[in-house]
Amino acid sequence: MSSIVEVSEAGTLQLPAEILQAIQPNTRFVVEVESDRLILSPVPPEQPFWATATPEERAERLMQWVQSHQNGANLPDEALRRENIYD
Repeated sequence: MSSIVEVSEAGTLQLPAEILQAIQPNTRFVVEVESDRLILSPVPPEQPFWATATPEERAERLMQWVQSHQNGANLPDEALRRENIYD
């Protein structure tokens, strides 16, 4: 497929509709300029923390989360009694 891409006077890159239709919405690209070529490379999706972290990093993050919730609500023990939960 051969298409013409144009840059406007304002510096906007204008792509033909047939190119845009082949690209998924919200796809992000890294732009590289190589001599007389402009290269658009899709950015790989970001991996979630749990997919890239080591077991030690996941354990540390869990401990941080637990510590951040220890003094959260400060409910008295009486409020946690079964008969008082429904009041």
